[in-house]
Amino acid sequence: MDMYLGSPERRVPGPAIVLMYHRTAIDDFTKGVVDRLVGSGYLVAVPDVYYRCPGDMPILERKALLNDSEIVDDVGCTIDALRKRTDVAADRIVVMGHCMGGRMALLLAGSSARFCAAVVYYGGGVMRSWGDGATVFERLRNIHCPVIGFFGNEDKNPSPEEVDQIDAELKRHDVDHDFHRYPGVGHGFQNPNRNTPHERAAADDAWTRTFAFLHNVAPVSTSASR
Repeated sequence: MDMYLGSPERRVPGPAIVLMYHRTAIDDFTKGVVDRLVGSGYLVAVPDVYYRCPGDMPILERKALLNDSEIVDDVGCTIDALRKRTDVAADRIVVMGHCMGGRMALLLAGSSARFCAAVVYYGGGVMRSWGDGATVFERLRNIHCPVIGFFGNEDKNPSPEEVDQIDAELKRHDVDHDFHRYPGVGHGFQNPNRNTPHERAAADDAWTRTFAFLHNVAPVSTSASR
């Protein structure tokens, strides 16, 4: 499995983010997110979970071949690799994702206790599993780290009703979480190609809140970078 890696220069071990990509994989958007996070002092690893798909398979068709248990295993290997690095603090690894990556972030937070936090951007499709295992929704009860989520009220996947269900389930199991919803905004509002004033305002607010959240759960040491 290939992994796209962005690493800041730093003198001591610091936080890392496992970034789960959206449907079009390691594209300009994903690379832009990596650059933004690295610029703030975070080491970022993007595991290429499409690696089992045929090389000539169109990128938009590959999602259908993903399997939740394989994703959990692949990211487990990613965490193992990160923990071997001298510039990564093992107790400050965050999982983050956009769109289907947001779904995978919830999947992973509910399947592994090795994350200190999860950041979810408009991740839907939690009511069914990819494969034969438990659904993402059924795994929410197993999350033991704080979660922050960002959603558009005009989104169809996840719909506001689905976000309500996720919110209620996390509350039922006392999972520390904070959801932010944006009126007049649909899916994918963080993509810089979205140019409406509502989308730009939502993207800016989400990034501001994301970095405030990361500062609390996985702070970058002031002596870590140079």
